Amino acid sequence: MKQGGWRKRASERDGWGTWGGYISAKVQKLEDQFCSEAAIQHQKDGTSSSIFSGVAIYVNGFTDPSADELRRLMMLHGGQYHVYYSRSKTTHIIATNLPNAKIKELRGEKVVQPEWITESIKAGRLLSYIPYQLYTKQSSIQKGLCFNTICKPEDPVPGPSNISVEFNRV
Repeated sequence: MKQGGWRKRASERDGWGTWGGYISAKVQKLEDQFCSEAAIQHQKDGTSSSIFSGVAIYVNGFTDPSADELRRLMMLHGGQYHVYYSRSKTTHIIATNLPNAKIKELRGEKVVQPEWITESIKAGRLLSYIPYQLYTKQSSIQKGLCFNTICKPEDPVPGPSNISVEFNRV
């Protein structure tokens, strides 16, 4: 076997000659494929817009619509889709649910629900991401929970004080 086989064939031009060159070349290839597929899709469908111009998404985990569908929507409406998350290039992370560790890791990033994309398309313009944030900023000391109200505010709350009133009436 030859010594340094791939290193001798690698060059600075193709991205393989530097440290981390494989991933850099792979990401660039995926971005180029996305751009060429977007051009073909625009010609085929003829129904495209630039709603997501300047927006680059990364899909984290299961979403509805699926990651493939979100990729297609971004392609049709002028956005970018990243297969790999890049803190410097990705503008929005699309997710339905994230574990606590991931939430801490992505603190300060725009993590939004997939509805932000579909609702923006329905509206025909880029909507604010804030109402679609997956997690709003919570205090690191006190975590907040959001429950749907079951009782109406005017309904008496069951508890010891109401039970004793019931027994005293007899």
